[in-house]
Amino acid sequence: MAPWPGRSASLDDWRVWLGTVWADETFRQAVGSASPDLAGQVQAILGGRAPKLRRVRRAALATARYAIRYARRSTPYGLFAGVAMIEFGDTANIRFGDRHQAVTRPDPVALDEAISAWEADATRMTDVDVCVHPLAQQRDGHVCVPSEGDAEFRLALSSPALRFVLDAAHAPIRYSVLADKLAAEFPTTAEGARIQLLGELLRVRLLRSSLRAPATVVDPAEALPPALRAQVRDLATVADLRLDATVQLPQAVLTEAETAATVLARLATHPNGTPAWCRWIEQFTDRYGENTAVPVEVATDAERGVGFPDGFVKMVEPPRPMSRRDRLLLELAGTAAVAGARSVPLTGAMIEELEAVGDKPRLTAPHLELAAQIHAPSAEALERGNFRLQVATVSRSAGSMTGRFWHLLPEAGVPHTALPTMEPGAEVAQLSFHAGRVPADLLTRAPRVLPRIVSVGEFRHPGDGVLFPADLAVSVRDGRPRLVEIATGTHLELLAPTAINFLWNNYTPPMARFLGEISRATAPQVTWFDWGVAWALPFTPALTYRRSVLTAARWKVRARDLPGRTTALKEWAEHLHAWRDRLRVPDRVLLAEDDQQLPLDLHQDMHLDLLRAHLDASPIGVATLHEAPPADADNWIGGRAHSLVLPLVARA
Repeated sequence: MAPWPGRSASLDDWRVWLGTVWADETFRQAVGSASPDLAGQVQAILGGRAPKLRRVRRAALATARYAIRYARRSTPYGLFAGVAMIEFGDTANIRFGDRHQAVTRPDPVALDEAISAWEADATRMTDVDVCVHPLAQQRDGHVCVPSEGDAEFRLALSSPALRFVLDAAHAPIRYSVLADKLAAEFPTTAEGARIQLLGELLRVRLLRSSLRAPATVVDPAEALPPALRAQVRDLATVADLRLDATVQLPQAVLTEAETAATVLARLATHPNGTPAWCRWIEQFTDRYGENTAVPVEVATDAERGVGFPDGFVKMVEPPRPMSRRDRLLLELAGTAAVAGARSVPLTGAMIEELEAVGDKPRLTAPHLELAAQIHAPSAEALERGNFRLQVATVSRSAGSMTGRFWHLLPEAGVPHTALPTMEPGAEVAQLSFHAGRVPADLLTRAPRVLPRIVSVGEFRHPGDGVLFPADLAVSVRDGRPRLVEIATGTHLELLAPTAINFLWNNYTPPMARFLGEISRATAPQVTWFDWGVAWALPFTPALTYRRSVLTAARWKVRARDLPGRTTALKEWAEHLHAWRDRLRVPDRVLLAEDDQQLPLDLHQDMHLDLLRAHLDASPIGVATLHEAPPADADNWIGGRAHSLVLPLVARA
């Protein structure tokens, strides 16, 4: 990396820095694949165009983030990182070749634009099937259509033609047949007006067409007619990378991961379901009693049933009373801060004490996925058991993080056909739905691995093991909700192979979240370690157990504690380092944003500028910093940034 120019640098200084970084061809390809817009900006700047200095600096900051990510972050994203299967054995064996395989698919945004343009052309749509959006609902004289995110689009039902289309296209129908039926029903209406109506209904998504492939189709271009598929080939693409790599780890690593997951399950904040789900089950039982099967579409309707649990439609954060667990954790964190300890080793007695102050779990989560990194100075040290397992996160179930890579690693999907269930004898079915925002479309795409699918909000023809929300009912027995197939009474539990966090309700349709969570609604909600109200503290220590780091040390730095935006970087850095000295913050940290982390070295000007830009852009003026792994933590794998994702099944 060339020396960072700094805020007072000239346009030529920034061009020199960008030119030096951009000279790395593989880095340039990775950025071009991930962000074509940024690549175009940098090329224009290097090509002699002279935009405003502030825009050039912004492009340099974005490039700097990618440069750090390129070297130090393992999240598979385009060509920045790839995936491979892990094996376990008696020894550590690590091999990396150079025959990596990139698999490309159309960029979701570009594909959506191409399909929308095709849907607007009645002549091209002649042989395409359409149907009313499966999640559309009629309320108060309007039809409500899910829009991007958690928004809704409402149309008044005052038009007879609209009501006719809703009835005629309730099930999949050929566009030309629907147009003919509409013409026969309204012969005095001009043909242009009828075509305009159908085009508008496709545009607002009240009608969905078969051009929009369901999420079990890995490459959505497969559903397109040949002419449109040929057109899509020229659009922007996104890539996933399968690594030419062999990684065998000692069995002790798997044992440590099992131990860490067990401890996190014992320390779950909600051992019997979240408050929102507990309230919903209580409301459902009060209204319908136990052992009464109610159609899912009725139960989740706020007018006919009890609606969705709190927070499914609009994000809500009701106040939570301080618990005995919160008091114990506040005492633990406060004691560590006073003693100047970055890390607290958990003992069996401490775990039992934290367990004792919460509710006793009545069930066990049958499976989950644990993401972690291994810290070891060498492969030999790893074999000797001289390693640390750093927990990154825990997902709601097996397949959550790995599902979107099953098309690259087909062997990874096979074990999910025999997952254990909450209820003995329940059938596991695969949940399939589109992301609530177009750019995230590929995050919900996973090949079909189970015999039956529950499709939410997609265009699908009935049959071939496909169920819809209208085919399902919910009941409560012994305080536990159950999902059943109405026609057969079969008890179903759904597997959702997507890494999208269901808490981001603007990315997940409420119905998809409801069906994905209901079977485990009263089981322990196993996640990364939850500090509870102690999250509000400026510092929480790392918690370790045996060889596992369950959660890293964490600090909060606030913009209000540092000089303003016009201050020179040197003065700003002096105040930051003074804050670091007071709170004993190390040089190397991870800047956390949601579940992503950017490694920073707070002695480097470029990294300081990135932290400052993050604080300036933050709506709450807060940056969260985690302690970074030791400098030699990745030596066992040749210095490569890495993450392990391990599907784990409960033994008992």
